[in-house]
Amino acid sequence: MRVIIDRFEEELAVIEVGEEMLRVPRALFEGAHEGDAVEITVLGKPERVEGEETPHDIFERLRRRHRRKRADS
Repeated sequence: MRVIIDRFEEELAVIEVGEEMLRVPRALFEGAHEGDAVEITVLGKPERVEGEETPHDIFERLRRRHRRKRADS
C-alpha cells in the first residue's frame, strides 16, 4: 500500500491514503520527509494491547477501504 506523508505533528505523521488523512506514530516513518511517497508492507501482527489499535490494524482497515473504493469506481 502506498501512502504519502502530508506532514509531521510532533510525534505523529499525518499520511494520505487515497482520499483519507490519518495520524499514525511518526516512528513508523523514520528517515522520511514531508511529501515522500512510502510503500507499506505489513509482515506480521504485533502483540495486541487491549483497547489499542495496532499499526497492523490501522493499515489493514485502510487497505480494505481502499480496495472497496477502487472496486466501486
